[in-house]
Amino acid sequence: MSALTLAVFLLGQAAPATAAGTEIRALTVTLLEEKDQPATDVSVADVALLENGVTRDITSFKPDARPLSVAIVVDSSAAMSSSYRLHVVEPVLALVRALPEGARYALWTTGDRPTKVVDHTDDRQVAGDALRRVAPQGGNYMLDAISEASTDLAKLSREGDRKVMVTVTGLGPEFSYVDKYRSADVGEKNLDLFLGVEIEAGGADFEVRSNLSYVYDRLARATGGRQEVSLSAMGVDDALRKVGAHLRAGYRLAYATVPDLKKRKLDLSVARPGTKVFLPAESDREPAAGER
Repeated sequence: MSALTLAVFLLGQAAPATAAGTEIRALTVTLLEEKDQPATDVSVADVALLENGVTRDITSFKPDARPLSVAIVVDSSAAMSSSYRLHVVEPVLALVRALPEGARYALWTTGDRPTKVVDHTDDRQVAGDALRRVAPQGGNYMLDAISEASTDLAKLSREGDRKVMVTVTGLGPEFSYVDKYRSADVGEKNLDLFLGVEIEAGGADFEVRSNLSYVYDRLARATGGRQEVSLSAMGVDDALRKVGAHLRAGYRLAYATVPDLKKRKLDLSVARPGTKVFLPAESDREPAAGER
């Protein structure tokens, strides 16, 4: 049965009651139109969900209105010295200004060591002074920063917030003490969404490239996020615009399933041609209040 046929079948039907012996699981799915703009006005009538190839009843589907707590991590290593102020600072500030209303953010840099230069705040004005005061230096500690910033985010975010990390990094020498597996483990434990921008300028050490790609890809898949690769620092602005759209395009979906499945492979079909669907690898055990 096609996605369109399923959507028509669901049209006009209320969310079904949860049958005995089932459990409700919830996740956030991101829906983007072809030009990477948020897909708006999508309803339960437009979507159909398969889990391990079996159609599941959707009990709730609506925009994810949870406030955001965002950790933005910016590569400020010496390798970024020629592009940091010219191509990175302003796009990051534009992302901060475009955060949804009610969002809080923290800013981290990675040169020499992970450093939180702006603590969690909703004041958009302090970001500019903080980033412009940074002098790129030393090696990159991005893997350490992902671990530290995600732990800090989980500790200091407000209850009920959606915990998001955005990173911007080049491929200069990486000096982190945390290895790629530990960095990915900690990030996956603490984050609801990971969005990474990698500046692919060429000439990077193979091990650095491999380590960063492993962490970025794993966290993006686990959280329904994305890894944007920019061929030069000049592409950071476009990449962060896509990241900003991703932040505003979440829908909270709850569905009825059977408990204790060992594996859960989800596939969401949307009856709108060209819509891009981003699903986390694992759904939450329990829905948020009001999602049943």
